[in-house]
Amino acid sequence: MQPLNAKSLPTSTVWSSLRRFTKSKDNSSAAVKTMFVSVLILLVNMLTGVLTARYLGPTGRGEQTAMVNWSQFLAFSMSFGIPSALIYNAKKNPDEAGVLYRVALLIALAFGTAAMIVGIVILPYWLKSFSPNVVLFAQWSMILCPLIVVSQINNAAFQFRGDYKTFNWLRYLLPLLTLVAIGILILTHSMNPFTTAVAYLVPSVPVFIWMTVTLLRTYRVKMKDAYKNFKRLFTYGLGSYGNDLLGQFSFYIDQIIIAGLLRPADLGLYAVAVSLSRMVNFFSNSITVVLFPKASELSKDEAISLTFKAFRISTTFTLLGSLFLMLVAPFVIPLLYGKDFNTALTVFRLLLLEVTISGGTLILAQVFMALGKPKFVSILQGVGLILVIPLLFLLVPKFGLFGAGVAMLSSAVLRFLFIILNIKYNLKVKLPRLIINGDDIQWMKTTMNSYIRKKPMDT
Repeated sequence: MQPLNAKSLPTSTVWSSLRRFTKSKDNSSAAVKTMFVSVLILLVNMLTGVLTARYLGPTGRGEQTAMVNWSQFLAFSMSFGIPSALIYNAKKNPDEAGVLYRVALLIALAFGTAAMIVGIVILPYWLKSFSPNVVLFAQWSMILCPLIVVSQINNAAFQFRGDYKTFNWLRYLLPLLTLVAIGILILTHSMNPFTTAVAYLVPSVPVFIWMTVTLLRTYRVKMKDAYKNFKRLFTYGLGSYGNDLLGQFSFYIDQIIIAGLLRPADLGLYAVAVSLSRMVNFFSNSITVVLFPKASELSKDEAISLTFKAFRISTTFTLLGSLFLMLVAPFVIPLLYGKDFNTALTVFRLLLLEVTISGGTLILAQVFMALGKPKFVSILQGVGLILVIPLLFLLVPKFGLFGAGVAMLSSAVLRFLFIILNIKYNLKVKLPRLIINGDDIQWMKTTMNSYIRKKPMDT
């Protein structure tokens, strides 16, 4: 028997190894598959964004954004950290996962209903620069808030179960259904901000309902110790809520504030810049999905080591992707979206840097979540939120979209510094290196090659 190496493997062996890798439930395999699905989602969202921008123009794109974003923003903002609490507690108490899921579901319905009421009340006051029909549509979209919060609980359930196949399939299905709906609208000459908003919102409804019914059938358990499990979820949830809330605010708050301060056309330009800049965050998002459940099972030193390794690898790839997009943006944006969107170039470059830094911060935050210390992250990242809101109100009216980019980038830098200092002084550890090196590259190669070498063959 000769020593086995990747170069000597026949094609059939490589394919069989790839099949084993795709079927594996190992965390490295899950992260790679999640990243692959994120790339597919990225392509679908990009095509959807190009079509809507082309057919609606800056003003129509801004109106559609205002009608779609509010239901998602409020639903995610009023989850009170319960999805993260469900993952953490289900990993720590696997025998009670069913009860924890059902209790989390009831909490989600209550919070989702509260989000719906809040949205219906405040939207007429905030969307003053939009037409009454746009405001009314945005109010009706609030009906989806309870279902959106429930969907977060379902996603958390698939994560703590390690069912990343279903998790990723659902993530891909939703934007794909939206793209199909947009295509139908174009073919039937029915494209306008209202029908496009329906295409973004409605396809998710049957999917969310199916997810819930499936998981309820899986967890047919009695609600024993409901109060104890409610307390577990709510205590951890409140601790992590600041971190979760900040994540959602950083995702939506800029567009929400711009909707109240600038014209619909400006919001349309900014929405395109945001959607393009977030092309590069699939690295950090994919790793975070797998990192938190895995790190929750590890010791303190192991969790820190794994988190920083994930940070270095993800941030390096994200930065390289950002630099590439900065170079090609002057050619790509007018080609894809039209010359009307050229004025979004500067803010797009600023947002690329913001996404890179924020993605790294999100990964580093997982070590606190995994060690049961979510409050540290919530408090310190909350300072970044306290900064970005007044900066947006100060800079956007004066400098327009450029001011929005500067405000978002400033907040991202501050949050990153806070996380780093918190790791060093609150966890009382020597700060691991932040720059990728040969050891990290070798770890990536070893992880992939391990699947090829698992089944030696005689040659």
